[in-house]
Amino acid sequence: MSLDIILQIALSGLLAGAVYALIAIGFTLVFGVLDIVNFAHAVVPMMAMYGVFFLYSTFGLDPIIGFVPVVLAAIVLGALLHKILISRIVGTHHFTQIICTLGVFIFCENLMNLIYGGDFRGLSLSYTTTTWNVIGLSIPVARAVAAAVSLLAVVALSIFLSRASLGRAIRAASNNRIGAHLIGVDVPRVYLCAFVIGTALAAVAGVVMTPFSLVNPFVAGDFLMKSFVIAIVGGLGSVPGALIAGLLIGVAEALSGLYLTDSFGNVVVFGILIVTLAVRPSGLIPVQK
Repeated sequence: MSLDIILQIALSGLLAGAVYALIAIGFTLVFGVLDIVNFAHAVVPMMAMYGVFFLYSTFGLDPIIGFVPVVLAAIVLGALLHKILISRIVGTHHFTQIICTLGVFIFCENLMNLIYGGDFRGLSLSYTTTTWNVIGLSIPVARAVAAAVSLLAVVALSIFLSRASLGRAIRAASNNRIGAHLIGVDVPRVYLCAFVIGTALAAVAGVVMTPFSLVNPFVAGDFLMKSFVIAIVGGLGSVPGALIAGLLIGVAEALSGLYLTDSFGNVVVFGILIVTLAVRPSGLIPVQK
C-alpha cells in the first residue's frame, strides 16, 4: 500500500470528519447548555438535504443559492420545536428527554419516507466531480468546500461564544443556570438561542453535504450514531473536543475501509468510543465547570 494512497484516504476522512464534527457540535452545544440528550438533532441534516433537493428539483436552485432558505427554515422549525416540546422537558430525567426526542426523530424519518420513499436521491452538478490536484493529492472541490464551510462555522461559533454578550450568557447558563439567572441572564431566552444555533449548525452540515452525498430518510440514523459518538469522545458539551473527535472519527472510518472493509467502519467508530470510555470517560477535552 503506497503512502500516496494512505494520504489520499486520510485526507478524505478529514474532509468528511469536519462535516461530522459540525453536526456533533450542534448536538453537544444543546447538551452542554440545556442538559438535554436531543436525539431529534440527527434528523436536521437529513431534512436539510431533502430541502436542498426539493429546491433544486422543483425550482432549479443550486445548493449555493438554496443554502439561505434551507438554513432559515431550519431555524424557524428549531424555534417551534423548542417552544412546543424542548422547553417543556428541560430539567426532566434524561430518559424522558430521550423518549420524547426519539419520538420526533422517528416521526420525521417516517414523514420523509412517506413523501419521498426509501430510494436514495442525489444531485448531479458540474462541480460535484471536479477535483483539485495539490502536491499529488486529489481534492474533491465539493467536499473541500463543505469542510471549509464547516470549519468556518465552528470558528464563528467559538468567536460568538467567547466575545458576544449572548454567547457569554450561553456559557454562563451552561456553567451554572441558577447563578446565571441570579445575575440577570434570561435563561429561557438563552436556552432558545442555544437550541436554535445547534439546529442551524446541523442544517448547514446537511446543506453542504448534499452536492456529493446521496440521501434517503434513514441516513439520519447514521448521523445520530456519529454525532452521539463524537460528542462523547470529544467530551459532552465541549465544542473543541467535538471538532477534534469528528476529525479523528472521519480519518479512522476512512482508513478502516482501506485496510478492512467498508462494513467495518461502524465497528471502528464504536471501538474508539469504548476505548475512550474505558481510558478517559470525560472525553478528550472535558468541559470545566
